[in-house]
Amino acid sequence: MTRLPSTPLKLPTVQYPTRVRPKTYSVAVYLVGGVFLLQLGMLVSVFWLRAMVVSVNVRPPKALVTTSGQRNPPTQPSSIGPIAPNPNAVPTQPDLPSLPGLAITAHIPALLSVPGIADKLEQVGTLNEEAQILLHQNDLKNAAHVLNTAEDIDPRNPTTLKNLAETYYLMNDSVSAKNYWQRLVDLGPGVGTVYALAKDHVLLLDSTADGNTLNQSSALPRMVYINQVEKTPVETINGQPQFHLRTVLMRKKASSLFDQKKLQPYVIFYQQMPSGQLVPDLAQHKGAFEDTFLFADKKLAEPFGVDYLMPTPGLPGADKETTGEYYGFIIGIYYNKILQDVRSEPADLVKRIPLPEAIE
Repeated sequence: MTRLPSTPLKLPTVQYPTRVRPKTYSVAVYLVGGVFLLQLGMLVSVFWLRAMVVSVNVRPPKALVTTSGQRNPPTQPSSIGPIAPNPNAVPTQPDLPSLPGLAITAHIPALLSVPGIADKLEQVGTLNEEAQILLHQNDLKNAAHVLNTAEDIDPRNPTTLKNLAETYYLMNDSVSAKNYWQRLVDLGPGVGTVYALAKDHVLLLDSTADGNTLNQSSALPRMVYINQVEKTPVETINGQPQFHLRTVLMRKKASSLFDQKKLQPYVIFYQQMPSGQLVPDLAQHKGAFEDTFLFADKKLAEPFGVDYLMPTPGLPGADKETTGEYYGFIIGIYYNKILQDVRSEPADLVKRIPLPEAIE
């Protein structure tokens, strides 16, 4: 019996179906990647913005500290009078006035027109908005004229009186400014939070009527200088006496380049110890500029403020010393490590404890 060669049995090849990804899969991948990049960009921007913020120093510059790490010996109070101005110095004035505290709307190229209706409240509101636009353009004269028109419609409107007070202050008419602040005070607490603000300004204008040196213009030909300093009356909040110190810095020229990273403001508060010595108050104080990007878009004025908590005499303080009484403060502005301007209260304090002309 003859065997025939057997043919190997070929099994059919199994064909697996090709997996086709839907188009939405690619779209989802791109979306996830886009979200990741967006989050990464936001994270980087947070660190960048933090680096741009200028902090207000409350400790003395290093030049006032000896090499051994101890503070220079505090000085005894003296009877030195206010610092006499330099007769050879040429006082400088800001190119444009500062805008302290006035709420300014965004720049709008066209002025608003007063609606031809009998609603006085709407007319007054529109006129105040128009005045804010003019103030943003530094057109103080026309802003005052518009606000006077609003005053004629409603002479008791708190917003109009507040804006008039601040406008006349910018026009260096402190008498008219005080008059409008006083009219707000006369209206009573019913006008809202502006009542307390008006009382503070009346006191401040009273304190500057006799030539307070805190508001004198700088005579130094430097990059930036202190235009004005305002100190609110001491008030007790949560059982802690405190006051707010507000300073407006001005730039000499809007066309000059300004690097805010080179700006170093110092606000140093001093205590008078039972022995009569003056020592810096190294407690933590809150201070900051009102804006993040300083002197941007040819802006000339930049305000910053510091909240100071009054010490309680006799309590244990820093360096195992008892706490003294509040005595005064010194404000020093450095740019590119060079002293630009300085103010103090009392006026002779900066003469007894001078700031260095340059810092490390």
